[in-house]
Amino acid sequence: MRWTPRGAHLLLQVHTRVLNDTLAEDFHRWYPGFAHQAEELQEMAA
Repeated sequence: MRWTPRGAHLLLQVHTRVLNDTLAEDFHRWYPGFAHQAEELQEMAA
């Protein structure tokens, strides 16, 4: 299996947004009903 240049580029964009913790903001802009639940999940895990 090989990555296409476009596929590798898109994956790198997503990975960068995850590392910068901005992916949820993008989803919220694209899908206004999106709710970021990371804090709630962390509290439940503790």
